[in-house]
Amino acid sequence: MGRGPDRRFRASGAALVGRYTYRPDSDEWWWSDTMFEIHGFEPGTVVPTTELVMRHVHPEDVPAAWESREALLLRSEPFSFLHRIRTARNAVRVVLAAGHLEDDDGTRVVHGHLVDITDVRQDAVDTEVDTAVVDFVEHRAAIEQAKGVLVQLYSVDADTAWALLRAFSADTNRKVRDIAQVLLEAATSDRTPTKVGPVSAHQMLARLYEVPDRDSVTG
Repeated sequence: MGRGPDRRFRASGAALVGRYTYRPDSDEWWWSDTMFEIHGFEPGTVVPTTELVMRHVHPEDVPAAWESREALLLRSEPFSFLHRIRTARNAVRVVLAAGHLEDDDGTRVVHGHLVDITDVRQDAVDTEVDTAVVDFVEHRAAIEQAKGVLVQLYSVDADTAWALLRAFSADTNRKVRDIAQVLLEAATSDRTPTKVGPVSAHQMLARLYEVPDRDSVTG
């Protein structure tokens, strides 16, 4: 599946990747359209708040959610948190939340992703990665290295990095192994856009593909 009118990213297997920002000092949130969709809302029909976010976390996962928030805000530790949410339509979804804290002219801002992995199946992952048995090992090695680049740049776990690669693959109709190669080439030559300013993972990958000769990255 491809990119919708709101430029949201949908991975094969119905994985969705939402983006958010959170300003803890004023308790203000911004959600991408996909964040609303993951939570079972039409975009813009509710105002995202901390109370709303926590209300949709599965009761059994609430303590861990607060612990992740504390680690982020009190100790400035990036987080990656696998948990369940109950949507506005009363459906239970399995999601990966990831975020990191930045300083925006003296204001603390959390940038992060929420990845809905409920419908992602291991057989779909294997099919996407192992497109040719003869060169499986080579492709898998490159993909694992690319996941490692995303883990390092965005302080997410390997599952989140994999979901982000798959989402960009589905959105741009490019093979994951090809995306991995472009990312590895950029990382090797220190050309990832995060080196010149914070951008989200999908923006970084899009910028790499905006450069035909891959010799520079616009800021």
